[in-house]
Amino acid sequence: MSVAETVISNLGAYTWNARVYDTLALASRIAAAVKNRGNVIRIAYHLRELNKSLEKLIELVNSAMKGEIKQSPNAEQVTAQVLRSNADNFEQMYRTLDYIVEGSRRAGLTNNSLTASSVRGLQRRIDPIANLADWFDLASQPDAVGRIFERAKRERESGELTDLAQVE
Repeated sequence: MSVAETVISNLGAYTWNARVYDTLALASRIAAAVKNRGNVIRIAYHLRELNKSLEKLIELVNSAMKGEIKQSPNAEQVTAQVLRSNADNFEQMYRTLDYIVEGSRRAGLTNNSLTASSVRGLQRRIDPIANLADWFDLASQPDAVGRIFERAKRERESGELTDLAQVE
């Protein structure tokens, strides 16, 4: 069982989906609100809520990766399709967060004392969310990842090394 499968099975697939979808729904609501910059106080509140939700989600994944969350003996088998679905959800979350940060910048919310720190917090969480999307995507393709490592091993053994300075 891969680490990504362990993360989802430790949390329970339905519980995990609820957390991911709740966070994605909140991000989508903020993306709609930022577009028209209606009520700055409401946007500031929701931005803080979203930051907390993202922080908890990332901490939950990290805790599960470290093995700090005990796996349920009744956990359902996690399939490649479930992992792929999670990759898609995190990719959507990444795009939504990027839209919120850029929309906030255009709407002047990065210069507002109520919203600036929350927007910076979202900006710091964009890369970890993108990394989770990539991680779940790779976990859904264990054969392809295995082939990549096998090829690298063969190339290293045969002396076909490439200088990183030559790679673009």
